[in-house]
Amino acid sequence: MVFDPDYFNNRYAYVFYSLDNPKRSRLSRFTVNLDNIVGRSSELTLLEIPKTSNSHNGGMLQFGTDGFLYISVSDGYQVDDAQDLSDLKGSLLRLDTRNASEKAPYDIPPDNPFANNNEGIRPEILAWGFRNPWRFSIDALTGHIFVEDVGDNHQEEISRIEVGKNHGWQILKGDQCYPPGTENCDKESTMLPIASLEHTFIRSVIGGYVYRGEDIPWLRGQYVYGDYFRGLFQLDPAEPSIQHFPQVLVYKPRIQHGEELEEVISFSSLTEDAVGELYATSLSGAVYKLQHLSPSKELKGFFRAIGDFR
Repeated sequence: MVFDPDYFNNRYAYVFYSLDNPKRSRLSRFTVNLDNIVGRSSELTLLEIPKTSNSHNGGMLQFGTDGFLYISVSDGYQVDDAQDLSDLKGSLLRLDTRNASEKAPYDIPPDNPFANNNEGIRPEILAWGFRNPWRFSIDALTGHIFVEDVGDNHQEEISRIEVGKNHGWQILKGDQCYPPGTENCDKESTMLPIASLEHTFIRSVIGGYVYRGEDIPWLRGQYVYGDYFRGLFQLDPAEPSIQHFPQVLVYKPRIQHGEELEEVISFSSLTEDAVGELYATSLSGAVYKLQHLSPSKELKGFFRAIGDFR
């Protein structure tokens, strides 16, 4: 879900969700009433994408500083669709929803790379070649878009988006030819990621944000991301080489509340507030704010990472 940039005037919220019978993903706009309640009758369906599987739903939403709505869509567990430009699956989309109506649910931004093509390419597509882009973010300072792409059994990846370009899946996974064991593939036609991480280190990557806050000065400008099983990590988005070994920020932190006390936190997403501070959500139902760690906690985390890296 994401709120409209003009939410305080129009009360619009956008939701991406999945349905059965038939299987499909849907983007809808809802109107929030003055009691902060959303009625189903306010739903305006903007886009539906047919699927053949319950897996790989993707579906991150974010408005850019340009006022357009960006949407990451997974391959729906149909790997061929990620390279099919007549299909929206496996792509990052960009829509103009400002004048949405039943007859015209969205417009195509005129500078979308395929806005005026006559080759059957979907004009909504901004970039393609993704497997399961569970999360992405737009750096407000630079405008760079970072997409994490959950891997299969070998590589997890993070990409800095090149508009109108192919980001690899299923020709590549990370910077490796796919399927594993393939010796020759066309890397020249694809954009390589900024991080390609083996499952030895990262099992299920959770996309994050370039830190622009004030609370942790030494972290400013670093891309902070997560792993569902292992914690939070960082990388330098300006580093020219592909990162293959993750830099640990906090490793397997423990839950500090409730019935699951001292169990490892399973991070599910990250987000940022209006001043650039970062937060992480977990499946235990908590929201955590990233703060500067004391030296003793940093040392404890270091030894935990060394002794429990699996």
